[in-house]
Amino acid sequence: MNKGEFNGLCNRTACQEPPAIFYNFSTQLYYCGNCAKMINKVNPESYSIFGHELCIRMDKPYNKL
Repeated sequence: MNKGEFNGLCNRTACQEPPAIFYNFSTQLYYCGNCAKMINKVNPESYSIFGHELCIRMDKPYNKL
């Protein structure tokens, strides 16, 4: 499992728990559910930038194209 990749380890160095299934539209990497919740809580401005929370749960890898 690779850090920050879909279904791998959480990208947050202090965590690194699997499964990382929440895509962060800023870092373009994946986080676990607990870290994604924390990231979303401290970044309410993401609604005005992206139109949604910063970290969104994905069923498959996000296609960046």
